[in-house]
Amino acid sequence: MTKDGREKIAVLGGGVGALSAAFYLTEQPGWADRYDITVYQQGWRLGGKCASGHDMRPGYGHRIYEHGLHIFAGFYDQAFDLLRRAYGSLERPENHPNRGVWDAFTPEDNITLVDRSIAGSPNLMWYMDFPPNDQVPGEDLSVAPLAVMIQRMVGMLVHVVPSVPKAKAPAGPDQPPEGVIATLLDEAVALVDRLITRVKNEIEDVVADVILHQVIHLLEQQVQVIQGSNPDRNTAIMNERFLNSVYLAQSIIHGVVADDVLEKGYDSLDKYEWSEWVYANAVAVARKYPEWGDPATRARKLLDWPPIASLYDYVFGYGDSGDVTKPNFAAGTALRSGMLMISYRGHFFWKMRGAMGDVVIAPLYLALLKRGVKFEFFSRVTGLNIDPAQDQLASIDIAQQVTLKSPVNGYQPLIGVPIPGWPADVPLEGWPAEPLWDQLVDGESLRAAGRDFEADQKGEPGAGDIPRQLKLGVDFDRAIIGISLGGLKQVCSSFPARLPRSNWGPMFGAVTTTRTCAMQLWFTRSMDDLGSKGSDRTLAGADQPYSAWSDMSHLLTRETWSGPHLPRAIGYFCGQIQGPENGKAADRKAMGLAIQWLTDNSQLYWGRATSPSSPYGLDPNLLHDPEPGAAGDVLTRQYIRANCNPSDLYVQSPKGSVFTRMDANQSGLGNLFLAGDWTLNGINSGCAESAARSGWRCAQAVAGTLKPYGT
Repeated sequence: MTKDGREKIAVLGGGVGALSAAFYLTEQPGWADRYDITVYQQGWRLGGKCASGHDMRPGYGHRIYEHGLHIFAGFYDQAFDLLRRAYGSLERPENHPNRGVWDAFTPEDNITLVDRSIAGSPNLMWYMDFPPNDQVPGEDLSVAPLAVMIQRMVGMLVHVVPSVPKAKAPAGPDQPPEGVIATLLDEAVALVDRLITRVKNEIEDVVADVILHQVIHLLEQQVQVIQGSNPDRNTAIMNERFLNSVYLAQSIIHGVVADDVLEKGYDSLDKYEWSEWVYANAVAVARKYPEWGDPATRARKLLDWPPIASLYDYVFGYGDSGDVTKPNFAAGTALRSGMLMISYRGHFFWKMRGAMGDVVIAPLYLALLKRGVKFEFFSRVTGLNIDPAQDQLASIDIAQQVTLKSPVNGYQPLIGVPIPGWPADVPLEGWPAEPLWDQLVDGESLRAAGRDFEADQKGEPGAGDIPRQLKLGVDFDRAIIGISLGGLKQVCSSFPARLPRSNWGPMFGAVTTTRTCAMQLWFTRSMDDLGSKGSDRTLAGADQPYSAWSDMSHLLTRETWSGPHLPRAIGYFCGQIQGPENGKAADRKAMGLAIQWLTDNSQLYWGRATSPSSPYGLDPNLLHDPEPGAAGDVLTRQYIRANCNPSDLYVQSPKGSVFTRMDANQSGLGNLFLAGDWTLNGINSGCAESAARSGWRCAQAVAGTLKPYGT
C-alpha cells in the first residue's frame, strides 16, 4: 500500500491486453483514490506484437515499421470502445492530424481472395466488395446470438450473386434460351430474400434447410444450363462461387443443428478442427444429392475454396509455423470468428491512418500518463515467484536493462512525426524504431554494440542488465500479467508444478504459438501503374510465407518524404515462417523467403513491374531507395523481418485448447490477474479485439465485478 492507503498495482507487459486492463481500471469510479498503477515494460516502446516504429535516419522519411500487417476488423467493438474513450480523454487540438478516433482510421470494404478452386485457372482473383452499413463499431458491446448471425450469413449470399446482363445474344443451338440465366439468378435472389425473412430466430427449424435445398437445386439447374451451352467463362465462375457460398451456408446450418450449437454455444465445437467440422457436415449435405457425385470429393473441394482457406491465413492457423498441410483452428472459435466478420459494423475493415503505435498504442499511453499511471521502460520481467506458504505472488524478478541519464524524469519514449500538410507545431506522436539513445547512460556504446532490448530469448538477465526484485507489500499488492504467451512460458515456468489444480500446465501444452514474418515494400510508382491486382485492397490466399498483403499507400500521408524522388505506393505483407532460427539468422531467412516469393509471384500481382534480369522478378528500379547509390541491393533497404522472439509469437487457437485458457481471475493466485489474447475472453484468438476484451475483463476482476465467462 502507498502511504495514503492506495493499493499498488503492478502491470507486467505493455501490449494491448495489459494497456487495456490498466485503462479500464482507470475507468472505474474513484479509481485514483484506490489504486497506484505502474506499468513495467521491456525495451523502449509499448505495444507487444502491435509495437511499431518510425525510422529516424536522414532520407528515410520517418517511414513506418510494423511487426506485420495490422488492420482492425469491423467487429472490433471492444477495441474501438477502448480507443474512443482514450481519444476522448486526450482533448487534442482541432488541428491535430489524429484528433479523434475516426480521424485515425479509414474504411476498407474491398478485399481480394486468390481463387485456386476453379479448374484450369490456378490464380484467379476474386474481388469481393462488402456493402457499408450505418452502424458504428464500439457503440454496442453486445454480441448477437448465433441465430441472428446465421440470418446475416444467409443475407450475405445476395452479395455474391453473379451480375448477369439482362440482354442476351439470340439463342442458338449451343446457347441457352434468351434470358434464362438472368431469370434463374433473379429467382435465386428472391429465394435468399425469403430465406432471410423466414430464418429469424428459428434457424433450427428444418424449414431453413428445405429452403437452402431449393436454392442449391436452382443453382444446380443453372450450372447444367451454362455448362451445356458453352457459356461465358466469367458467368460460369461467378455461378460456381455462388453455389459454393450456398453450399457452405447449408453445411454450417447443418452442423449447428446437428451439434446443438444454439443451445451449447460455440465453444462446444472445440473438440473439432474447423476444416474437419466443415468437411463432415458438407459430406452430410452432399449425400442428399446423388447427382453431385461422390460426397467426399464434393466436400473436399469446398475445403479448398478461398473463404475457407483464407481464414487460416487471417489467423495464422497452420501448425508447425506455416505448414499448409497441417491446418489447426478450433471449429467453435473459427465459426465465431467467421460470424463476427460478416457482422461488421460500418465497414468490413478499418485501416489505421498511421502506424499501429501511433493510432492505438500512443493514445493509450498518453491517456494513462495523463491519468497518473506510471511507466517503467527497460524493465524486463524474468520470473514470478510464489509464496511457498500460500497461493500468493510473493515477488517479481526484473532485469533493469539500462541506466537512465535522468531517473527523476524517467524515459520519454515518444517522438513528434511532422505530418505533411499539418502544422509543424502539431506533430503526430509516435514511437521511434530504436531507443532514444541520448537518454541512456552509455547510449552510443549500446547502440554501437547492437544492443537489442526486445530479444528476450532467455528468461534470465542479459549482458549489462541489473537484476532487481519487486516485493509484495512494498512494490506491489496485486499484479496484472499481460505478457504474451511465448514470454509467459519463461517467466511462469514453475507455475504448472506449483499450481497443479490450475490450468497453467494444460494451457502451456494446448495453446500453441507460431512464428510470423513481415515484408514492407515502398514503390516508385502507384499500385495501378504497377499493374496491381490488389490496388486499394487487402488480399489473402497468396503463397506462403507472405500469404496476405495489403495496399497501404494511404500511409504515405503519415510519412515525411521530401525531394524529387518519392515513393508512390506501399505494400505490407505477412504470413507464417518455419524454422528454429533466431535474431539476425531468422531475419536472413525471412529475406531469402521474400526473394523467392517475389520471384514466384511478382508477375501475378504487379503485371507491369517485373524484370527478367532481376534476381527476384520485380524490377529493382521500382523499389524506392532511401539511399540512392548505396552498396547492396535495394531490397535490403526495404523492411523485412522475422518475428521469433517469445514476446513476438502469434497465439493460435488449435482444437482442444479453449477450455485450457484461463479467465482474468483464474491464475490460481489471489493477487495475480491475467490479460492478453491467450486468456479466456469470448474471442479466444490472436487479435487486438481479443486482447482488448481480456483487458476489460481483467479490470473487472481486479475491481471485484467480473461476471463468469459466458454470462
